[in-house]
Amino acid sequence: MKSIDYIGEQAWWGQLGHALVIVAFVTAFFSALINYFRTKSPEHNETWKGTARLFFNIHALAVVGIFLTLLLMLINHRFEYQYVWQHSKRDLSMNYILACLWEGQEGSTLLWLLWHSVIGLVLMRTAKDWEAPVLSVLSMVQVFLAMMLLGLYIGDTHIGASPFTLIREREENIGLPWTQLADYLQRVPMFKDGRGLNPLLQNYWMTIHPPTLFLGFALVTVPFAFAVGALLTNRLYDWQKPALPWTFAGVAILGTGILMGGAWAYESLSFGGFWAWDPVENASLVPWLTLVGAAHVMLIYRIKGQSLYTTFFLTVISFLLIVYSTFLTKSGVLSETSVHAFTEDGLNQELVLFMGFFLWFSIVLMAKKNWLRWAYTGVTVLVLIMFIQNMVAVGMLILLLTSITALIIGHRYFPKEDREEELWSREFWMFIGAIVMLVASFQIIFYTSSPVVNKFLRIDFLHNFFVSIHESLGWKWLNTLAEARIAPDENVVYFYNKWQIPFAVLVTVLIAVTQFFKYKKTDTKQLRKQLFWPFVLALFVSGVLSAIIYFNESFGTLTANKQRIILMSSVLFFSTVFAVLANGSYWLSILKGKIKSAGASIAHIGFGLLLLGALISTSKKDTISQNTSETDVTSIAQEGNNAENIYLRKGDTLPMGEYLVTYSNRSREIKDGTPYVYFAVDFLKPQETGMAEYQFTLRPFIQLNPMMGNAAEPDTRHFLHKDIYTFIKFVPMTSLEDSASSSGDQFDDPKNYTIAVGDTIAANSSIAILDSVRKVSESHALYKSEEIGVSAHFTVIDNNMQRSNLVAYYFVNTTTGSTSQLDAKDPNTGLKLTFWKVRPENGKIDVYMAELLSKKSDFIVMEASVFPAINILWIGCLVMIIGTFIALRERIRRN
Repeated sequence: MKSIDYIGEQAWWGQLGHALVIVAFVTAFFSALINYFRTKSPEHNETWKGTARLFFNIHALAVVGIFLTLLLMLINHRFEYQYVWQHSKRDLSMNYILACLWEGQEGSTLLWLLWHSVIGLVLMRTAKDWEAPVLSVLSMVQVFLAMMLLGLYIGDTHIGASPFTLIREREENIGLPWTQLADYLQRVPMFKDGRGLNPLLQNYWMTIHPPTLFLGFALVTVPFAFAVGALLTNRLYDWQKPALPWTFAGVAILGTGILMGGAWAYESLSFGGFWAWDPVENASLVPWLTLVGAAHVMLIYRIKGQSLYTTFFLTVISFLLIVYSTFLTKSGVLSETSVHAFTEDGLNQELVLFMGFFLWFSIVLMAKKNWLRWAYTGVTVLVLIMFIQNMVAVGMLILLLTSITALIIGHRYFPKEDREEELWSREFWMFIGAIVMLVASFQIIFYTSSPVVNKFLRIDFLHNFFVSIHESLGWKWLNTLAEARIAPDENVVYFYNKWQIPFAVLVTVLIAVTQFFKYKKTDTKQLRKQLFWPFVLALFVSGVLSAIIYFNESFGTLTANKQRIILMSSVLFFSTVFAVLANGSYWLSILKGKIKSAGASIAHIGFGLLLLGALISTSKKDTISQNTSETDVTSIAQEGNNAENIYLRKGDTLPMGEYLVTYSNRSREIKDGTPYVYFAVDFLKPQETGMAEYQFTLRPFIQLNPMMGNAAEPDTRHFLHKDIYTFIKFVPMTSLEDSASSSGDQFDDPKNYTIAVGDTIAANSSIAILDSVRKVSESHALYKSEEIGVSAHFTVIDNNMQRSNLVAYYFVNTTTGSTSQLDAKDPNTGLKLTFWKVRPENGKIDVYMAELLSKKSDFIVMEASVFPAINILWIGCLVMIIGTFIALRERIRRN
C-alpha cells in the first residue's frame, strides 16, 4: 500500500515522546536493578553508586522531557495526537491547558511519575546509607508507572497507553475513510479544534488539586520504600527515624489534596455538599487514614521500640492502598458509580500486575521463613497463570485470601518486643487509635470496592455456596451475597455515616485524652485532674447545643433512622468538642503555649473542628427550595421533586425559606471559548411594612458542552454562620440557546384544550380567556357562501396585566366536508391559538395553543440549601494543615 504524506502532521513530537518514555522505562529498570545489587552487596556499594545515580538522573531527565513534550504539544494544539485532541481545545487559557495535561489517565500517571522523580533526586542527596535500598524500591515503582505509558504492542498484547499516539493510529480509527486523506487535519472539521476539557474540570481547583493529591500519593511511596528497604537489608529497627518526616509530609500533603477535593466539590460540583462519600473520594481517603495510623505507630516504635510488625504493616498497606485506589479509578471498575472515575481504557492488566507485584514482594519480605515465602510465591505463580488464561476474578480472590493467610502466619515469625504496652500508657492508646482507623478504613474500602466484591461473589463455586446456605437458613443478608448485590444503601451518605460516626467518636475521644498520657506509665489521678475541666466544659457545651440543634420539638416527628443518626451525632458532637478543648488545654497548660512543639495538638484541634463543622453543616443541612409555585416540578424535571426543588418563572417572586426569591434574568458569557449561561436569582427579605428588601443575588450557571454534556455548577452566598448554596436542577433547552442565533418564528409543540365560554387557558407568559363563540356573518370579509364559519374570541392577559384581543376562525366546506382554520397570533405574548373543532353536544370547542420560543417565558428548577456553621469546617481544615506542617517541621529539625 502506498504511504501517505500527511499534510500538517508533525510526527516528530510523538517520536520524541515515545523515545523518552522508553528511556524512562529502561533507566528506571536499571536504576532499580543496580541499587538492588548495591543493597544486597554492600561491599560493592561505592563501586556501583555512580552508575546507579547516573541511571536515575537520566530517568528523571527523561520524565521531565516527557512532561514538557506533552505540555508543548497541548500549548501548540497538536490535534493530530489523540491525547491532545481528546482533552484540550484551541481557546483554553493556560491554567486549563495544565489541567488538560493531567485530566486523562496517561497525564495523571505522568504527573505521579514526575513527582517520584523529584522525590528520588532529593532522596539521592539525603537518604545517606539508605540510598541504595530506598532508590531500588522507588525505581521499581517507576518501572511500572513508565510501563503504563509505553503504548506498545507485543503480538496481540497491548502494554500501556501512550499520550503520544496519533489519532489516526488509534485502533478504533484504523481504516476509516478520513485516515486516507492526506489533508485530514484541514478537511475534517472535528480536527480543527479539540474535543475540549471536561466541563466539570474547568475550574481553578483542577489546576491545583490533582498535583497536590498526586504529590501526596508519591510521598506515601517513601516510607514504603524505607520499610521494604529495611526488610531487604534486615535493618528492622532503625528505618523509622529517616522515614518519619516523609510519613508526616505524606500525611500533610495527601490530607491537603483530599481537603482541596472536598472544597472543589462544594464550590464547583452539584454534589450538594463538601463530602458525598463518592467512591473516588473514598479511595483517596482510605490510604490517608492508614498513613495517619502508620505515622502514629512509627512514633511509638521510635520512642519506645514497640509495635514493630504493626509499623511495617500499616506503612506497607498505605502504599498498596494507593495502588489499589489507582486500580479502582483507572481500570473503569467505578465508572458507573463515581463521577470522578475514568472509564475502562485497557490498563487493567498493567494495574493488576503493578498491584500484584508489590503485594507479593512485600509479603515475601515480611514472611521471614523460606518455606512460607516459597509456598506463597508458588500460589502467586499459579495466579499469574490464571490471569494469562483470563481467569482474573478467581485469581484475584485466591491471591487475596493467600496474602491474608501469609500475613497471619508471617506475624508469628516476625521479631517481637519483649514487653507489652501498659494499659495506662500513651503508646497503648496511640496503637488503639491506629487500629480504629484501620478498621474504619476497611469498612470504607470494602463497600467502595463493591463492584470488585460482587465479581468475586459471581464466581460459580461461591455463588452456589451462598445460594445453598441461603436456601437452608433463609437469612436476608445471605440472599444479598447469593445474588452478588453488595453495595451501600441508596442513601449513600446515611449509609456511610451510620458506620463511620462510631469510629469518629472513638478517634476523637482518643485524640482528646492520649496526649495527656505519658509513655510507659501514667499517673491516673493526675490524668483525671488534667482532663476534668475539658470534659465538663465539653459535656456542658455539647449538651446545651445538642438540645437546641437536635432535640427540639421536631425530633419526635422524625423517622427511626433519622433519630438514630441524631443520637449518634450528639455523641460525636460531645467527642469533637472534647477533642478541641482537651488539646487546647494540653497546648496551653502542658506545652505552655509553645507553637513549635504543639504541631500535634494544633492538628488535633483542626481535625476536631473539621469533624464538628462537617457534623453540624451536614446533619442540619436545610433544603429550603420547597416548591411554592402551582407548577408540578416532577412533570418537568425527571429527577426533580417538589420537596427539594422550586419552580421559578422569570419575573415571578415566590417564598423560599426565610426569603422571597425572584428569577430576574439570564445572561450568556463566553470564557476560553466555552459558553456559560448564568441565571440570576434575587433574594429579598419581607419587611413589616409588607414590602420586600433586596438582600443579594446568586448566579448558579450551566456550562455548555455539546460533546461531553452540559454541567450545572453552583453559586454560594457565604455568611459568618452559614452558607446558602444553590444550583440549577433543570432548565428548558431554549434557555440555553443563543438568542441571537435562534429562530424568531419557531413555536413550541402545541397542546390541545377543550373549553367552553368563560374558560381560561394558562400559558407560561400569559392567560387566554374564551369570551365568546360566534357564527361568521355574511357581511364578514372572510365569509364564503360554500362554507360555514365560526369565530372564537379571546382576551389575552400577559404577566404585566396588559390585555389584547384575539380571534381564531374555523371553517367547514358544506360541499366537500373539508375543514380549515385561521390562527390567532399575538405578537406581544407570542401566543398562537388554533380553533379546529366544534363540539355542539356540550357547547365546547377544541383549541390548540402554542407559544413562540423567542417569546416563551424563561423558567428554572432550582435547588437551594442552607449549610449552618460550615465555616467551622473550613477553619478546621486550615488549622489541621497548619498543625501537620508544624509537626513535620519539628520532625525534620529533630532528624
